[in-house]
Amino acid sequence: MRISRHKRQVLLFLAAILVPAAVLVTLAGRMMYQDRELSAKHAVDQRRITVDQLRRELSARLEAIRLAEINRLMRPVNAKREAIPGNPAVVFTASLDGDRLVLPWETPAPAESPAFTRHRQEGETSEFAKKDAAGAAAAYRLALAAAGSLSESAAARLLLARALSKSGKGDEAFRLYRTLLGAPADARDEQGVGYRFYAAERLLAARQESAEVGNFLDKAITGEGRLTLPELYLIRSLPGTPSGPAISERIAEMEQAVALAKDFGRVRARIEAGTPAGYTWVPYGSEPWLVTLTEPQPSLPGFLLAVSSARVAPPGVKLRTQSAGGDVLGDPFPGLYFEWSGQRAPDTPATDLPAAMWVAGIALVLGVAFFGGYLLLRDVNRDVRIAEVRSQFVASVSHELKTPLTAIRMFAETLAMGRSRDERTRSEYLETIVNESERLARLVDNVLDFSKIEQGKKIYRLRPTRLEDVVGSAVRAMQFPLDQQGFHLRYSVEGDIPEIQADPDAIQQAILNLLTNAMKYSGDSRDIDLRLATREGNAVIEVTDRGLGLTAEERKRVFEKFYRAPSHEKHSIAGTGLGLTLVAHIAGGHGGRVEVHSVPGEGSRFGILIPVEPIPATRTDVEARARA
Repeated sequence: MRISRHKRQVLLFLAAILVPAAVLVTLAGRMMYQDRELSAKHAVDQRRITVDQLRRELSARLEAIRLAEINRLMRPVNAKREAIPGNPAVVFTASLDGDRLVLPWETPAPAESPAFTRHRQEGETSEFAKKDAAGAAAAYRLALAAAGSLSESAAARLLLARALSKSGKGDEAFRLYRTLLGAPADARDEQGVGYRFYAAERLLAARQESAEVGNFLDKAITGEGRLTLPELYLIRSLPGTPSGPAISERIAEMEQAVALAKDFGRVRARIEAGTPAGYTWVPYGSEPWLVTLTEPQPSLPGFLLAVSSARVAPPGVKLRTQSAGGDVLGDPFPGLYFEWSGQRAPDTPATDLPAAMWVAGIALVLGVAFFGGYLLLRDVNRDVRIAEVRSQFVASVSHELKTPLTAIRMFAETLAMGRSRDERTRSEYLETIVNESERLARLVDNVLDFSKIEQGKKIYRLRPTRLEDVVGSAVRAMQFPLDQQGFHLRYSVEGDIPEIQADPDAIQQAILNLLTNAMKYSGDSRDIDLRLATREGNAVIEVTDRGLGLTAEERKRVFEKFYRAPSHEKHSIAGTGLGLTLVAHIAGGHGGRVEVHSVPGEGSRFGILIPVEPIPATRTDVEARARA
C-alpha cells in the first residue's frame, strides 16, 4: 500500500510538472519561430533604410570635398596669401591632357642653357675620361657661374662637390652638400629626383651630419610638397630613414596613381557611363580610391579627383571593391560595396540574441518549475515520514503502556482472587505492581516532558542539590527491575562531590532513562556501571553497559527525537525514541551537556556533565527555562 501510494504521488508530480512544461515549451517554440520571421523581415527593412542613409551620407561628404577642392584650386597663390590646405581625404588631383592623365608630380625638366651645357660636358670629360678631378672642379665652377635657373645651379653644385671630394677637398665638398639640402623642391634632374636628395645620400654615405640629414628627410616626408616616386624610392633606400611606414604608404599611393594613369581610359569610360544625375564615383584599387571627373570651370580646366575611401567612409563602415564582397551601394557608386564593422550592422541583434534570450527564459522557467516541484515532493515525503514516525511512536507508546498495565492487572487480579499462597508471594506481587506503576509513570512523564519541550514550556527548578542523594534514589528505584531481569549494577562515587544547582527530579529522570536504556541494549551482558565523579569543573554521571554498542553514524543521531537504530537486532527492542532526547535536554537545561562513547559489539558509555558552581548564600530556589 505504501509503495502504491508513493507511485501515485510520483505520477501526480510528473503530470503536474511535465504537462505544463511541455505546453510552455511548445508555446515558446512557436513564439520564437514567429519572432524569428518578424526579426528577419525587420532586418531586411532596416538594412534597406540603413543602406539608403549610408548612400546619402557618403554622397554628401564627397560632394562637399569636390566643391572644396574646386574652390582651393581656383584660388590663386601669391606672395601675400598662402594656398588653402587640401582636405586630408583627397589623395591627389590630376589634370587632363587629351586622353592622358597628367599626375601632379610629372613636371618636365627645363631646357639647359648652351653655356651651362658646354661647361658641364667639359667637366664630365675631365672627371671621367682624363681622370683630372681638379680640372673637372674648375669646369663645374664655370657651369655654376653660367647657371640660368635654380635647377642648373643645384646641378652644378652637386657636380662640383663630387669633383672636390675626388680631389681631396672633402670639407669644401661637404659644405656644398649641406648647402644643397636647402635647394628648392622642384630642382630635379631628368629622372625626377631632386638634387637635395642626392646631397643627403652622399652625406649619409660619408657619415657626415647624420642628425641634420635626418631632420631634413623627416621634413621632406611630412611636408606639404609633393615628392616624386623616384624620390621616394631613393629615400627608402637610405640607411636609417625616418618615418618608414609613412614612406611605404606614400609609395603605395603613388604606385596606385601610376597604375590609374595607365588605366585611365577604362576608368574614364566607367565614370562617363554613370548616372546622368550628379557625379559618378568609381572605385579603384583593393583599398579603393573613389575617383571622379570634374567639368571645366571658367578659370579652371577639368581634372580628376581621387579620394581615399578609408578616410571618407562613415564610422563603422568599410568600403570595398566588388571582388571583396559585401553589400552593394548602387548609384552613384558602380562597383562599390560596403561591409559593416560590427557596431553599426542593423540585423546582427535581430537573429541570434532573441533566440538566446528565449532559450535562457525557458530554461529559467523550467528550472524554477522543477525546483518548485522538487521542494513540493520533498515536503510531501517529509510529511509522509513524519506521519510514519508519529504512527510508529503511537504504536511504541501503546506497546510500552500495555506491558506494565498488563502486569499490574494480572498481579492485582491474582491478589484480589486470593490466589497468593503466602505473605512473601503477596509482597512480591505488590512490589511488582509498584515497580510497573513507577515504570508506567516514567513513560507518561517522558511523553509529557517531551510535549512541554516541543511547546517551549518545560521549566527546570534549580536549587542546591547533592548528587549522591539523587543518584542513590535512582539506584533504589531501579533495584527491583534490575534484580528481576538478572542485572548486576555497580555504583561508585569518586571523590568529594560538591552541591550543585539542579532540579533533582529532572536529574533523577535522566539517570533512570540512561539505566533503562542500558538494560534494553545490554544484549546478553548483565553488568551495568554507574559512576559519579568530577572532571574539569563538571559533575559527571556516567552509565556504562557492555552490550550492543553504536556505530559512528548512530552516535551522531542517537539524541534525535524518535530516532531508533535501524539494525534488525536493535529495532526489535521496544522503545519510543525519546529517552536520550530528554537526557540531552535536561543536561542542556542545567548548562551542561551529554557525551557518548561506544564501540559496536563492546557496549556504550553515556555521561551527563553539569557545571559545578558556588552556591550563593541567598539562593535557595531558581527556575530555569530549558534551552531548545
